[in-house]
Amino acid sequence: MRKKDFYNEIAHTPVPWRRHELHVPVFYPDFLFMTVSILAPVKCIRSLLPSPRLKPYRITPWQSTLSITAYRYRESDIGPYNEISVGVPVTLDEGTPLFTGSLRRMPKAPMVYIHHMPVTTEIAREVGAEFAGYPKFIADIEFQEEGNWLTCELRAENRKVLTLSGRKLDLKHSPRLCLMPLTYRRGYVLRSEFVVSEREMGSSASGKNVKLKLGEHPIAEELKDLNPGKIVSYGYCPQAQGILTPVFESYAG
Repeated sequence: MRKKDFYNEIAHTPVPWRRHELHVPVFYPDFLFMTVSILAPVKCIRSLLPSPRLKPYRITPWQSTLSITAYRYRESDIGPYNEISVGVPVTLDEGTPLFTGSLRRMPKAPMVYIHHMPVTTEIAREVGAEFAGYPKFIADIEFQEEGNWLTCELRAENRKVLTLSGRKLDLKHSPRLCLMPLTYRRGYVLRSEFVVSEREMGSSASGKNVKLKLGEHPIAEELKDLNPGKIVSYGYCPQAQGILTPVFESYAG
């Protein structure tokens, strides 16, 4: 169910851009997502980070995490589109304590460095790349439902990148969530904010509820080179609302 007052009293300012009229911040009134966190060696994860100021979470003394999230935006200010985020949960400057995400709680507003972000429409690519430096490119991203499973397949340049399949878990109430996407452009770390509404969501720490298969595309080979290991968390949300801000902070990196 949509939260009727989620957007109340928030200025939604029209901004002319090329042939379009955008709105700031960007509203996402209806979307689903599924997300997975995967263990990988700290050394491998660090190789993805463009700035020494970005510090990956330390789940164990030797392991960090890679985050893959598939979004199906059924309604947004820039139209419907699909998207996949491949990122690394990080802190800025300060190292994370050991066992963050296992014995220690994750931050209330986690930062995620966005390493790859394929999308299915040109306007989503252009707006994200131009305004915030998101590493977006056009790809084929398709969702399919079969029984109690939701599957998202990503293909680029006629080659499979990955297939993410997750079980439709039992849902529980989840509070509002604030994520801080980080990008890197021309020597600066850029920070935005993505607020996700209160929602019904399922989560699991069992690998039996989620499957990730990597293909033969260069991005898939890059992910294989990270030596990904155990899946440590999986989340499924059939409906949520969101607000994406413009970049509001930059850090020389």
